[in-house]
Formats: sequence, structure tokens, C-alpha cells
Amino acid sequence: MTRVDEFNSFYTSTFSQALQVMYAVSGDRQVAFESTVDAYRRAWRDWSKIREGNPLAYVRNEAWKLTGLSRGTHPLRRKHEEDSDIQLLEALGEMTVTDRRLIVLMTLGNTDLEEASQEVNLPAEEGIESVTNALAALETKLGQSIDEIERRMNGLGQATASFQQPTPATIRKAAKRGRQRNTVILVAASVALAIGGGFIVTEGDALDSRASLPYREKIGAERTDVVLDAENIDSGNLLTLEQVGQLDVQSVWSVENTDENIDNTTPYATCPVKRFADSDPLKVLVRTWTANGKDKERVAQAIEVSRSTKIADAAYRRLVRWYSDCQHPRVQLVDSYSVKRPAGDFQILLLRSHSTPVRTFTVGFSHSGNVTSTLVHEVDGAIGPRIGSFARTLNNSVSRLCADTGGNCTDLISYQRTEPPRTSEDPAFLGIVDLPPIAEIDRVWVGVKAFSAAKVNPAATGCDRADFSAIKTAKSKLFVIPQAKDLPKEFGVAETIGHFPSEKLAKEFVQTISDRVNECGVKNLTAEVDQRDSFRTTQYVGKTWRISLEVTKGHRITFRGAIIRRGSDVAQVTFTPSGKFDVSSKVFEAVAARAGARLRFGE
Repeated sequence: MTRVDEFNSFYTSTFSQALQVMYAVSGDRQVAFESTVDAYRRAWRDWSKIREGNPLAYVRNEAWKLTGLSRGTHPLRRKHEEDSDIQLLEALGEMTVTDRRLIVLMTLGNTDLEEASQEVNLPAEEGIESVTNALAALETKLGQSIDEIERRMNGLGQATASFQQPTPATIRKAAKRGRQRNTVILVAASVALAIGGGFIVTEGDALDSRASLPYREKIGAERTDVVLDAENIDSGNLLTLEQVGQLDVQSVWSVENTDENIDNTTPYATCPVKRFADSDPLKVLVRTWTANGKDKERVAQAIEVSRSTKIADAAYRRLVRWYSDCQHPRVQLVDSYSVKRPAGDFQILLLRSHSTPVRTFTVGFSHSGNVTSTLVHEVDGAIGPRIGSFARTLNNSVSRLCADTGGNCTDLISYQRTEPPRTSEDPAFLGIVDLPPIAEIDRVWVGVKAFSAAKVNPAATGCDRADFSAIKTAKSKLFVIPQAKDLPKEFGVAETIGHFPSEKLAKEFVQTISDRVNECGVKNLTAEVDQRDSFRTTQYVGKTWRISLEVTKGHRITFRGAIIRRGSDVAQVTFTPSGKFDVSSKVFEAVAARAGARLRFGE
């Protein structure tokens, strides 16, 4: 067996157990994961020295030391880890470091008393006395027998089951870079100690010394050589074929192209106005994959290595903005999701092109240290990949980068539907990307810049007679399709927004408008009101309707109207269709709901 094979076998067979031990000892699964991964990197670096001894004990000791270099454990975070035994973790946390480690090693670690005592640097006799007293205290604290406590200890291991174990190759690669880095760090540390004339002493207990230990974003994060590491990023940091294949397991995937040309300016996906969000990146990588199915399924991943985390932050925001400002004919923002991570959230947007054929785009944005990564999935039809699968693939793209970029590695993710990101212009109003396609018109909606609605409300109709003149800051915005042929002059969308002095006054205004619309068909014999509907979320409420008014004998004009309230803010949306240039009541309701979501960006 080669040296590499030997380490791979050791790492693969022991990682899960080592991680479980570190979680029970430290009380924080994210800290445990990061420390355990880093400990295995060190084990590979020192493999020739430790292979003949007890390498697992080496890993556990190194991981325990590393917990003191992380942020420390997070009691508030532990309280929200509902899938774990918080009561047991807290009871263990009240013990001394030695007692806690002994109990965990003898249960989750599957070690005997002599080996466990040796690992914590205690003679066997003292180990017996310590563990006996510790178990007695734990029995009293929890009111359970030793057998019951042992079962609960073993149950703690389930809390780390959601982590994805890094590949052995990833560990070895990171260890190689770490060896080169350590020489510089040790020299710098020696100089700092010489200048400072002293050093800080702690007990090294991650549960007890949080305040006195140095703050680090993660193990190995915020390093002085983070840019040097990021320059080592290559095509090996892109998603693997197997990882991309999880987006559609029914198809056979293949790599179409890998491009590292920094001078290439052609966008690799719909919506972006440029190929890269960083105008002066250190390095770029774009890879595309295709599936063999009939739906022209395609995936693209782009990596941009920036010269600093600040520049990368700006690039990330710019990438999201390109999609939230998307102005392509018949392309609409359908939904948005947030990928929740302890180390920082990512965003997923779902867009749809209503051209022929209909095509769905799922776009994920991730950020790790000084690197931004975009993942785009395209497929014919109205159904994209499962959002859960896409979120995991997006997180996998970060996992392949974070060790090299000073970013945050985690496999603890969840996702939830969120309101869309802000647009660049008049963000409290509907965006171009929110408006639906009209008939077969293959032109882009255009919005005029918001203007005062204090005197005239362009969204008002003869039925609702909505008057925002009491709100001096009220504004309106109009949307039209100027390049489309055959559209009547009155066609378009008008939206007016007003911020009321109180939520009570906003509610009264909405009620007044609703009452006028409801009475319109009765009081005005030339008016017809139908297709009434309403919607409600935890943030906003709204009502929609369709009004038909006879303006001259034999000629009627139709309006689709909506009134939406979010706290003290009210939006009125009116769409004036014409003949076939119309949308369904459900489509209009979705537009009205999006107007409610956009109100969160109001003043």
C-alpha cells in the first residue's frame, strides 16, 4: 500500500468518529467540523512521523487544540440546534476539560480507560478516579443511569451526520499549501512575541476561554497570504461532473468547455451585461456542462478571483444586481430563495424566458473570501431542478473553493423562499423583470423614472378615484412597451406609492378604495367589476379586480387594478390591457404581490 493509499484509508475510516468526538467535546458542530478537517490536514503533513503510532489520537488532540483558535462555541447557536441533545451538551460543558474529554473518548471514541487517560496526559490511576467522579456527577445532574447516559452520548453523533466529508485529495492538497504557509506564520509569530515581550496563557478550553482567545472567521481564514492561495485556484476547484449530475440524475452529463481567458468578454448566461463582475480579476474560470436529454439542459459555473475580499464583495453584489435588473424580452423573475448558512447566506434566483420554447434559468450566487462564483442551470420548459438539489450543488461549489480562498466552509445549509433583491432604479416600485410577457410581443418593457403623484395619480380609475394628494412624497411610475407595434396608446402599467403617517391611516385608505370599487358596479350602471381576489403574506396584503367602463356608446375600456399595503406603505397598480394584449387574473395577482414585496425598499 502506498503512503497516499495508507492515509486515504485511515482518513476515510476514522473521520466520522473523530468529528463526533470533537462535537461532543466542544459543543459546537461547526467548530468541530472545521477543527477536525484541519487536524487531518496536519496529520497528512506529519504522516511519516505519526503513521506507526496512534494517528487517530494525534488527530483528536490536534482538533482539540484548534477549537481554541476558532471563534469558540456559540451557546445561542447551540440552542437552535434542535436535532441535538442540548441538555447533555450543557452538562458536559460544566465539567473540567479533562473529565469531559475522558467521558467522550470512552463512549463516542471507543477507547479504553488506559488509552483515554494517555490521550489527556493523565496516569491511568488518576484517570480512573477522574472518570468515576465525573460520571457520578453526570448521573446526578441528568438524573439518569450510566447506561442511559451512554446511549445519549452515542446519540450525539447523529448531529454531525449532515456534514459532507471532504475528499482525501482535498485534505492532502490543503496540507501541502499549509506546510508552505506555516514557515512564514512561525517567523511572523516569533517577531511579534519578541516585540511584545510576552504571550498570553490560556487553558485551551474552547468552552471556557472564548473571550481571551484570538478571533478568526474560521480555521485558516483571513490569512495574510489569502491572495497567494487564491492564485493557486485552477480547474480542479470547479464542480465535478458527479456534483453537476445531481441536478438531473436522469441525464448523462459531459463537460462542454473550460475557459480561463481573462480577456473573453462574452457573457456566459442570460441577463449579465458583462462576462465578469470584477473589472480587473486575478484569475477567472468558466466551465459549461451539457446533458444528453432533449430539453437542451446546460450548466455554467464561473469563478472570479479578486484582489481582495472587499472587491469580491462588490463583485458579488454586482452579479446579483445584473439579474435583478434583467431587461431581456419576455424574461421574468419568478422566485427567489436564500441559502441559509452559519457562515453567511447565498442567493438563488429563478427566472423564466417566455419565448419559444419556454426556458427556465436557476441562478445561484456564492462568495468565499476573495472569490465569487456563479452557478447557472438552464433547461427548456417551466420546471428547473429541485431548489434543494440546486442549493446543495451551489454549496458544493463553495466547498471546493473555501480552503483556498479564506472563505467559510460549512455543510450545514437550509433554504427558504425570500423576497427578491432590490433593483438599481426606484427599488420600491416594480422592476422590469417583474412584468409579464404580453401576447407574442418580443420587446422589453420600459419604465420612466418615478415622478411626483401629489397632484395627479395616473393609477386612479373612475371607480376607485384613488387620491394620494395628502401624501406629499407620493410617487408614480409608468411602464410601457414603446417598440411594440399594434398596441393602443392607453396600453401600459401605472403604479403609485404613498407612505402614510401611520399604519392605521394606510389601512383606512385601502378600505376606502376597496369600498369604492365594490360599490362601483352598483352606483355606475356603465361599470362592471369582476375577477375580485385577495392575497396575504406575513408582510403585506392586497386585493385585485377587473373593471370595465363604457366610455362611449358601444366602446368599453378595461382596467386590472390592485391595492397593496405593507405596514404604512400603500401601492396602487393599474394595468390597462387591450383585446388580446392582456394577462390572466392570476398573472396580474402575481404582479400585484411582487409590488408588495418591492415595498420593503421604500423610504
